[in-house]
Amino acid sequence: MKIKTKLIILLGLIFFIQGCTKNGFEGPSIENLYADFEINEPLKIINTNPSFSNNEVVSFHCEFNKPVQWKISIQGLTTTATREINDFSNRIDSNIIFWSGGPSQFPFFIEEDCAIELTFENEIDTLRDTITIVSAKTYENGVWLEDFEDGFPENGLIYYNSLGGGMTFSIENDSALLGNSYFKMGGRVNWDWPLGNIDLPINISTTSQSSDNLYINIGILSDLLDVHTGQFINILISEETNTPFNDNLENNASDLFESTMEVYKMKIPVDWQGWQLKSFRYSDFEPISPNNLDINYSMNPSDIKAIRISCQACPSSSGNPICPENFDKDVRTDIDHIIFTLNSNLLDQ
Repeated sequence: MKIKTKLIILLGLIFFIQGCTKNGFEGPSIENLYADFEINEPLKIINTNPSFSNNEVVSFHCEFNKPVQWKISIQGLTTTATREINDFSNRIDSNIIFWSGGPSQFPFFIEEDCAIELTFENEIDTLRDTITIVSAKTYENGVWLEDFEDGFPENGLIYYNSLGGGMTFSIENDSALLGNSYFKMGGRVNWDWPLGNIDLPINISTTSQSSDNLYINIGILSDLLDVHTGQFINILISEETNTPFNDNLENNASDLFESTMEVYKMKIPVDWQGWQLKSFRYSDFEPISPNNLDINYSMNPSDIKAIRISCQACPSSSGNPICPENFDKDVRTDIDHIIFTLNSNLLDQ
């Protein structure tokens, strides 16, 4: 090999090595990662007497000598309501890390004292403090809400199988998720899946958000003691534009949910005890007739015209013994506080 050729190759290798060498580095140094954990700035809580009903928030600040997995736990001392905030970092920034008053799940916080704990994965350090909620968060900030506080909507429709036993398709006031009233929806139809449904017209035509940024939130109550296996709720949302909500007065159900229409569905198995608040992105709903090429599934929230909430359960009669363990067992899928929210689910609002 000629000397000139060798020199060119050598210079190329030098440039390559220099090009792959960085003057700095990304992320924390090895020394920091394996150093003993230290808290550089103690936990600071901004706003220890929040008025959540006035849209106030509680912010948190703390700094450490190295990135760690940390968790802020908030617990109501009266309700036992809980909320957790966690991340991996060396700083809790009060401009970013805050709490607006919602729990992770039911029960909700009320006007009460709350215990705050900041813990760190694989570290013994625990920082504690307390706050007092002056006014609790409200949950009515949405683009559409039905909470049954004024009874059943006058233009809504109720249908259930009248041959079933112990049917409970009515407003009740004994144990609401929020407020005083809820819709009790259940009973016993051992020979078939559907028990009944409610249909409600909706007008959110001014909504400009996409289906990714519209959330459907609904409180659902199952049996407190004896859960009926195989029970679930189907939520159907119709964007049908050419048919009136109830064009067939002989049928106590809306005409907007035919298989030939632009309708979307979400199935929710109900297999817990007590109230839970469920939230779903509208974009996670599925077309009810995906193989029908005559339907234009555009999924535009401003076109939503109606919602159907259907109570169903696995049948158990001798003639249709799919779930014999459910024979003569009541289905319970009560609902409350159906609300559409924008950009985040109800508890994160």
